[in-house]
Amino acid sequence: MKKHIKSILIILFLCNIVVAQTMVDKSIMKSPYLGQKPPGLVPELFAPEVISRSDYFEHSAALFTPDGNEVYWSAKPNNERYYKIYFMKLVDGIWTQPNVASFCKENEYYQQFTLSPDGKKLYFTNGEKLLYVEKRNNGWSSPLAVPSIITAGTDANICCITSNGSIYFISRPTYDVYISRIANGNYSTPEKLGEQINSDDTRENSVYVDPDESYMIIEASKDAATCELFISFRMNDNSWSERQKLPIKWGRFPSVSLDGKYLFFMTREGIYWVSAKIIEELRPNPYILM
Repeated sequence: MKKHIKSILIILFLCNIVVAQTMVDKSIMKSPYLGQKPPGLVPELFAPEVISRSDYFEHSAALFTPDGNEVYWSAKPNNERYYKIYFMKLVDGIWTQPNVASFCKENEYYQQFTLSPDGKKLYFTNGEKLLYVEKRNNGWSSPLAVPSIITAGTDANICCITSNGSIYFISRPTYDVYISRIANGNYSTPEKLGEQINSDDTRENSVYVDPDESYMIIEASKDAATCELFISFRMNDNSWSERQKLPIKWGRFPSVSLDGKYLFFMTREGIYWVSAKIIEELRPNPYILM
């Protein structure tokens, strides 16, 4: 009889632990940024085993919508070939489990994408074409073609959309940063940015430009083992400052949260984030916005 009572007590104790842990997990998942403790000036892994998982390989930053209620990233299970765009959504105060975005198809790559600042458009490459989807009735439309003037004669990866609709992208095989602006309701012929952005001794792989185009973060590499992040600021004469290296050892696919508080980027270990104060510490002084 004593053995039965002891077994029952052990079971109840274990159940209490499980219930308590579940309550903690739900409390965490109700909070902004998935309940993660905000980072300081030292980069930290973002959402370990939720977004940055040991059984997956991530291939982007974490991109949040303007209201903070949705997050998107690119990843694949370690034993699979194709990257997909995953998302989580805050529903009734609780973050959903990770799911594959509705527009992703089987046997296609989705390893580079970006959100427009208003969160209403998502641009991506499926390994062959540049496409985008529009937010409609709380869901995404079928994929639409990016204007041909951007894709003509080049293999491009769209990296960033600004508030005025300008598109910044990487043109391959030269790996240079280009911009296409909206003029008279249409996109203009892409323009290659200057030597402050496109360095002769590195390959530019990705770029982030904040919505008002006051600064730009460039991912550049000298060889297969090096991926560094640089920053350039828009000066009062509309030129870009000489780029400076951010205090990050290795990083890819930079993106700053729309509240301006955090810089997200990818490493070999997963998706990291760091306080955006590291940007302010490099801002030229005196500095005048556009």
